[in-house]
Amino acid sequence: MDDQPSPKILEALWRYRWSSLVIVGVVFVLSAVAALAFSSHSSATAHIVLKAPDKAGIVGVDAGSEPAFVRYVNQRALYVVSDRVLATASTNLHGAVSVNELRDEVTAKASTNGDSIDLTVAGSVGSTTAIADAVTAAYRTESLADVQAAGQKILDALASRRRDVVASLTPDVATHPSDPNNLAAGQTLSDLDKQATSVRVAAQQFGDGVSFVDKAVADGSGLARSVLRDGGIGIAFGALLAAVLAWVRADRDRRVSGPDYLAAATGSPVLATIEGLAEDEVAGLKKLGSPPLWPYQFAASGLRTAVDRGVVVITSSAPGDGVTTSTLQMATAAALSGARVLMIDAAVRSHGLSDALGLGFDSAGLTAIAVGAVAPESSVRSIDLGHRVMMWAIPAGLYQETTLDHFRSDLLQKAIASMRTTYDLVLVDCASPDIAPEVSPIIRESDGVVVVVRRGRETQAVHRLREQIGLLGGTIAGYLFTFARPKRDAPKRAVPVVWTPNGVA
Repeated sequence: MDDQPSPKILEALWRYRWSSLVIVGVVFVLSAVAALAFSSHSSATAHIVLKAPDKAGIVGVDAGSEPAFVRYVNQRALYVVSDRVLATASTNLHGAVSVNELRDEVTAKASTNGDSIDLTVAGSVGSTTAIADAVTAAYRTESLADVQAAGQKILDALASRRRDVVASLTPDVATHPSDPNNLAAGQTLSDLDKQATSVRVAAQQFGDGVSFVDKAVADGSGLARSVLRDGGIGIAFGALLAAVLAWVRADRDRRVSGPDYLAAATGSPVLATIEGLAEDEVAGLKKLGSPPLWPYQFAASGLRTAVDRGVVVITSSAPGDGVTTSTLQMATAAALSGARVLMIDAAVRSHGLSDALGLGFDSAGLTAIAVGAVAPESSVRSIDLGHRVMMWAIPAGLYQETTLDHFRSDLLQKAIASMRTTYDLVLVDCASPDIAPEVSPIIRESDGVVVVVRRGRETQAVHRLREQIGLLGGTIAGYLFTFARPKRDAPKRAVPVVWTPNGVA
């Protein structure tokens, strides 16, 4: 019993399905709230289409080939998120957004076709479109300043060279213009003037290096995507958390889920598995003469093989597992097979078997035997099942708390011994020793104990009953698993329904 199989995740989730659903729902709601509170509400994207640098070399880049231009665009994308541009953008926003915030929220990369820069602003700070426009304007301002500075640097170099050439002219250049040195100097000055003009024109045409800008457009679906993403993560995490908690709870509170689990947990055979039935079907099974269900026939056959002749106690760890129905059904099956069967209702408090047999008010029962009021043979009642098939029964008798104080174990033991010699099979409907300790001597004198366990019963309770039976000197012959889930391939038989003047009993 100590070597119990571990609970299965799906079975644990089904057992604690409502609390698991609550856990998943709570985690989902918390994830959605976190997405609303901390994620970006929206984002904005602007596209900056760049001009190709000309051959004047103002920006210091030769982008004559497509790969070179792509590299140039990537370099400019890095420049968009530089501290210099972001500082200017913060100034354009009048300090409403700091450079550090812009550094965290602004990203820029080359577009997929490589001819423009995609500028994206997350929405956790200020207005995303205003920030995107401010960063775009800052980039154009700083890029124009760079182009102008680069152009001026080239012009200054050309002017310096021109002054050197003018200084090298001879004093008589006006009177001897055809002097070779003067002619060469004049040609150099002309080239320098052309270069300066070309630089001014190129700088004017290139400007800030931007061909045009697609204005920033806010993407309002960012919030929905964030909520859906975080909500999906919340559902997955909640399901995982619920599964773990359900498994831990199921492991601490293990329950019998099926016959295989019961056999593995107890190490004893399961004589039969009985599916759950409706109340009217159970009432039909308790009708005298009702043909027993095939699982009870199988259990009775297996019990006769294991015990042959003798006294078998049928009990359970708690009421409601089907002990009375199982006793009546197996007794009927054994009687129909030709055995002399005696049923004893040892559940003196509930006397369910006596009521089913119509002997609920019979005073000459087990309680009278136990106090020495009547002889065992005087308490036996015959039960006619029809078709010349008979059974015998000893009812529970009248129950009183004071009567139980006078129960004598030796009388019960002698009664059981005499019945063993008279009948082929004696089936005793007995409550758990926890509920009815006064009839525990019957377990000691029995030849075997059949324990009825319903689906969902606590494994710990089954374990405790097993230990009690062992301490009382009893031997478990097998288990009956009741209230099992129906199986499609299991053979079916119509269960007779008991009709009363008021309807179904």
